[in-house]
This record gives sequence, structure tokens and C-alpha cells, in this order.
Amino acid sequence: MLSVGRKVRKKHIGPRSPILLEVSHDSLCTSSSLLALIAFCSLACISLPARADSVSVSGTAYGGLDSNALSLTAGTFSTFSAAPFGNSQVGDGTADVPMTLSFRVVPWQGSCCTTVNIGNKFTDILDGTGILFTGTFTVPLSAIATGTFTAPVSLSGQLFAYQDLTLGQSFYTYGPLMASLLFKGTGTANLDLVDTGNGSFIVSFAFVTFNGTGNLTVVPEPSSLFLLGTGLAGFGTMLRRKILFRSST
Repeated sequence: MLSVGRKVRKKHIGPRSPILLEVSHDSLCTSSSLLALIAFCSLACISLPARADSVSVSGTAYGGLDSNALSLTAGTFSTFSAAPFGNSQVGDGTADVPMTLSFRVVPWQGSCCTTVNIGNKFTDILDGTGILFTGTFTVPLSAIATGTFTAPVSLSGQLFAYQDLTLGQSFYTYGPLMASLLFKGTGTANLDLVDTGNGSFIVSFAFVTFNGTGNLTVVPEPSSLFLLGTGLAGFGTMLRRKILFRSST
């Protein structure tokens, strides 16, 4: 039989194997306290929100001629994403008339099109609204003749990286969120112009180099949070034993 308390009872296993078993009330309380502490620390760590870090953002992007791609670096976050399709053009206008150009470059998903590195972690799923470029300027008639024009643009972006649960296979599967990046900045757009007659033109292609600032939020992995919680619990248990030992002496 197994007794709870300070009394000791004998339990015979076989005819000549007397074994003394003692489980004290204090040890049961200590075990329960340890489990409770581990659970509390783990839950506390899991409930901690991911921290957003301010980062510098730099990169390039292009759109038009049925293409769409972006490449950028922001702190520990870097990505390249090229969609398998895009818009045939990014805008149009008239020479010597102020115009506002606005176009968006969007991310894509899958091993065919995207790579994302977050520290030492990797995925091929990038989502979000992408990068919106806007600019107001006037294209002179002489630029239509050369077919190129350079203009300043402003930008804002939103990107989300997700774990790929079937990474390395011929398809992708959305998993937990790994990181998010919100940013804004300015850049220079190199525009390809196509003359459509009577001083009018279309912007068939745009290549943008940009810089800015943003907030990068990297989501901790659940396993890392659990290890942190058990580590805190172990530290608390060691401290408690020291206090009990000192009080007993």
C-alpha cells in the first residue's frame, strides 16, 4: 500500500523483497507547485505580445509589361517575391500636363516565386497588400521622344510572412504567422514611356529604388516560449529550495 503522510508502510514485492516507500505530503505539494509554476510561466510567456522593432527598409520593385516583383531588406527580414503575372501598364498621361501615378506591387506565394528569410528561419509564403507607389509630376514632351522619365515617388507597404507547413513540396500550405512588416518611405521611379500620339503616352513599365522606415514584428515560436517558461519555472524551484534549506537550518 502507498501512504500519504509521514508514516512509513512496507510493501512486499516477492517473498524476499521488502521495499520501503514514503511519499510525504510536502513532496506532493512541491510537485504540484512545480507543475503549476511551469504551466503559469509557459502561459505567461505565450500570452506575451510579439514586440515590434523599428527598422530601416531598402529595396527595389517593378511593375508593368505583365510583370510584378519586389525585393527588400528590413532588419532581420529579407524577401524577394515575383508574381507570375502583372499589369500590362502602370499608368498614362499627357505631356506637359501634371499627372498622378499610382500603382501597386503585390507579393506572391510558393517556391516558384518567393523567398523569405527571417533571421535563420525560412518560408516561401508572403502575403499582404504589398507596396503602393504614388507620385505627382509633369512629363515633358521631350521625355516622350526618348521614351524614359525619372520621377520621385512615395510609398507605403504591408507584408506578412507565414510558415509553409508543406515547405519543399510542389504546393504550399499556410501555417502560423511568422513576421509582419509595416513601412513607408520614398523612392525614385524610372519610367518607360510609349507614345500614343497627340502628346499622350502610357507608362508601360516602372522600376523603383526606395528607402524608408517601418515596424518589424517577429512572432516567437511556441516551442521557444515553452522552453522559456520551463526555464523560469526551474529557476523559481531552485530559489524556493534555497529558501526552504536556509529556513530549516
